[in-house]
Amino acid sequence: MGHASRALGIHMLRILAFTMLIAAPVLSMAQDIFISSHNAVSNRFAVFEDNEKVAFLYLTEVGSQEPVKDAIAYSRVPPVDKVDWTKIKETGDVPPLEKDLASSEAVILSPSEKEFSLRWSDNGNAVALLRNGVPICFASAVEKFGYSRSVSKSSNLANAWDQKVYEHIFGNNP
Repeated sequence: MGHASRALGIHMLRILAFTMLIAAPVLSMAQDIFISSHNAVSNRFAVFEDNEKVAFLYLTEVGSQEPVKDAIAYSRVPPVDKVDWTKIKETGDVPPLEKDLASSEAVILSPSEKEFSLRWSDNGNAVALLRNGVPICFASAVEKFGYSRSVSKSSNLANAWDQKVYEHIFGNNP
């Protein structure tokens, strides 16, 4: 290999390495999603948080940022066989979704923040998470647990989706 060819090869390797160094942080950047909203009528906050494993919608106490109600929105990872609740309590981690609770809509592998929006009830005491305009979960101050399309049966993560309850709280439109 001649000097010019070797120099060109080294130059190309540097360009490739530089390109990979620039692209690597973009490709490996965390894709956490965080959306919050304040409702002036009820003085409650809504927070939607996706930590790259599981996503939850939270509704706060009146005049506080302390969550009082929540609902699982979806999971980015396959549901687990069994949740280790002792470990969850020790670490404070968000619980994963269990297989026996997961619906066919439970896993969303690559969500994007721009897909999601929040919708408040008229009185501001309930909030729904919409994905591309379709409600996927909601939390209400008057319901014991939230509702989610990600669960197939009611549990302490959320109630299975109930369109009639959704329409009663939010009206017929998404």
